[in-house]
Amino acid sequence: MIAHPLSPVLFRSIFMQEKSAVIIVAAGASRRMGRDKLWIPLLGRITLARTIDAFQASPLIDSIILIASAEQLTATRTLCKQEAWDKIQAVVPGGLRRQDSVCQGLDTLAQLQPTCRWVMVHDGARPFVTETIIEAGLKAAQVHLAAIAAMPVKDTIKQVRNDIILDTPERSLLWMVQTPQVFAFDLIHQAHHSPLAEDDATDDALLLERLGHPVAVFPGSYTNIKITTQEDLLFAEAYLKGQES
Repeated sequence: MIAHPLSPVLFRSIFMQEKSAVIIVAAGASRRMGRDKLWIPLLGRITLARTIDAFQASPLIDSIILIASAEQLTATRTLCKQEAWDKIQAVVPGGLRRQDSVCQGLDTLAQLQPTCRWVMVHDGARPFVTETIIEAGLKAAQVHLAAIAAMPVKDTIKQVRNDIILDTPERSLLWMVQTPQVFAFDLIHQAHHSPLAEDDATDDALLLERLGHPVAVFPGSYTNIKITTQEDLLFAEAYLKGQES
């Protein structure tokens, strides 16, 4: 964990004076699910709405840029009007790759909120992000300029090729990466326009790693899951029922 010298009250007062935004990436194809996971109801409220709710409710977030697939662009804009989320600044169509989608979101944010200091990138399919995680991310970003939510792996991991074990990495060095990933806005915006961004990147932190910039981790949560499979949906519903009981 990353220690922070400021009291919670002082930290919040500082960050509420600086502009912070989130880019919610909701433009995936949901190939593993077989249907659009973002629009699947979770106890009566769709996944995407639950994700947006978390950032809409956070006093630390000023603006939301939502990236939607071309197929769901109209439906997403309609949803935003119905819900009256007042922090949403734009609904932007996604690109060919996830990193292209994020880059378009960053470009839009630069136009609409040029004074933005901090930006989070978050998966639309992670509806259980909490205010604690959001605050931890901003604290870590203030120290390191780039930080990602992550949790230590619980299981032993094997590196395998053609069904044969090649190596057993040291478990204490392995972390499961989550979102939000939090950055100084100028830093990640420049990274997305770097020539090194032309190659595929599995997440935004990798772009900074290629540029040699250190990226810290901060505590996410084992419940901050990305809904990808039918099993994830079952877990999500059980978790919500547990929260409501």
